Amino acid sequence: MKKIILATFALLGVMSVNAQKNSILLGTDFSYKRVNGFDNDKANKYTFSPIIAYEVADNWFVGAKTSLSYSESSEKTTDASLVTVKNKTKDYTTKVGGFVRYYHPFSETFGIYGDLGAGYQQTRSDVTERDYSTGLTSDTPSERKRVYGYYIDFVPALFINFKNNFGLNVSFGGVEWNDTKTNIASDYKNYSKSKDFDFNFGKSIKVGVTKKFSF
Repeated sequence: MKKIILATFALLGVMSVNAQKNSILLGTDFSYKRVNGFDNDKANKYTFSPIIAYEVADNWFVGAKTSLSYSESSEKTTDASLVTVKNKTKDYTTKVGGFVRYYHPFSETFGIYGDLGAGYQQTRSDVTERDYSTGLTSDTPSERKRVYGYYIDFVPALFINFKNNFGLNVSFGGVEWNDTKTNIASDYKNYSKSKDFDFNFGKSIKVGVTKKFSF
């Protein structure tokens, strides 16, 4: 998968050098996701994703994207001795990559686009523990994990043009392929590998703004 990512970046670089449309696209997405599970299990995730892109042909854009995410989840467990423990996990994720976008306008106001992207990602996961039998909460993480690797994703979205190529973009998820390694802070030399395909269309919502500058 690493070779695919490198080939994608090389293609993006060549297309950017050959850009002739003299248009730059600036934008960002914000998203919030909340999940309520069993036994008061909860998860909240916040994501901020700025982008910059060049128009290389009519309605075709090539650019770079960064995604910063923070998520917090909690889970209660009870052992055989009826001691209840609450584990809280905090994840900090950074993604850096490139993407290709095709925009199809239906009118001067409405249009849709699709982003095909690829890049590198890294997540730090901290777990703290609260023992309900003593009421004590650990001040330092009881476990710290590091997840790193590559991703490829496709995200369709709706664009609403307010005025002068400035508007609102809304997406409802997409598909993503991840190839990652996971290890713990006390043993970075040993790791586990995982490859997964995530279809989350309709399970989340992202809202942002985009502005195209022509010169």
